[in-house]
Amino acid sequence: MRTSCGNYVPLADRRGFYAREQYPPAWARVIDVIIRSEGFEGARAALEEMLGSGHQVFLCTSPVIGSRWCAQEKLAWIEHHLGRAWLRPTIITSDKTVGDRLQPCVLVDDRPGITGAAIPPWQLVLFDAPYSQGQPGPRLSSWADWRRVIEPVLAAQRRGTTMAGPQHDAAKMPG
Repeated sequence: MRTSCGNYVPLADRRGFYAREQYPPAWARVIDVIIRSEGFEGARAALEEMLGSGHQVFLCTSPVIGSRWCAQEKLAWIEHHLGRAWLRPTIITSDKTVGDRLQPCVLVDDRPGITGAAIPPWQLVLFDAPYSQGQPGPRLSSWADWRRVIEPVLAAQRRGTTMAGPQHDAAKMPG
């Protein structure tokens, strides 16, 4: 497809996490509009259901390093789309591996291969994205399915076992 910015990469053909790496600079404004859109259909309802089921829920997001206003923009997005109450349980960090180590924990993220300074205390549940197809482990394709996917992962952690997939991989940690 062709737009005023040029050709776009169909979603099914995206192979990288960062959209900006797959498009020329002329697309920057279009990408910003998409990133700031509501998206995440059903996410707010799923988050509220998780709280209602007794789960402790945090939003964990990474800033775009080099973007002066990224953290503020992320908080503004959360307040606008999820509500002011979701600002307090929001964690903005460039290292998602540092976290609570005392209880079963799941990180739902669309980015595979998350590494950092610590062995992750969570099990990764991949939210479906074209660039993460073929990655092993539990997957979430819709927020409406959170109970079917996340509850078994948490139950396995409580039993002291894990579900197959990306998780505590010390070999991937930076040296």
